[in-house]
Amino acid sequence: MTDNRKSGIALIVGSVGGILTMAIHPTGAGPLTAGQIAHLSLVSGVAHSLAIASVIILFLGACGLAQSIAARDRLSFAAVVVFAFACVAIFIAAAVSGFIVPAILMHMSHDAPNNELQWRIAIDAIFQINQAFARIYSVAASLAVILWSVSALRNGGLGRALSAYGCVVSALIILGIVVGHLRLNVHGMAVVWISQALWFTLAGVSLLSRPPVGVSAA
Repeated sequence: MTDNRKSGIALIVGSVGGILTMAIHPTGAGPLTAGQIAHLSLVSGVAHSLAIASVIILFLGACGLAQSIAARDRLSFAAVVVFAFACVAIFIAAAVSGFIVPAILMHMSHDAPNNELQWRIAIDAIFQINQAFARIYSVAASLAVILWSVSALRNGGLGRALSAYGCVVSALIILGIVVGHLRLNVHGMAVVWISQALWFTLAGVSLLSRPPVGVSAA
């Protein structure tokens, strides 16, 4: 199996894994019983573990993509560096949302009811950490897609339609976050992830369709 095929498969698998994460991500709100919190912790742990694994696979594919469309302008290399920072940010966001917040909720459920306000303040403060790193990921990953797309427009390696899509959609995501129109709750992150997953999936398909080195396309 060629490097391009391995990278293409990784891009597709990582993208699909992220979509599955958003599909099973818990969205419950309001007062919860101890049993509901335990279920929430389980589902959240599974969802965010899948998210972390998916991003790792996606990054491996992104490294292959960067190598495949590399050019002297170094835009592709810059993209994979920026995407690496984005991956670190989403790892932190996933750990906070998937493991830290549910653990605090479990402690709160076993504490005296009159201490709930203090727990809620702590949860809200930690949630803001999650949101900060979710914004860092969304902006950095979008910037990486723009860099890859611009590199492909200048040097080839991906279809022009896909490259144009990457530039336009990623720019809209960044603008939406900067002006505050795109809030990165579960639904907002689903918009970001699905938009990017489509680009990564099609980039993966493009890598899969390339003939091995030394073999001419028919």
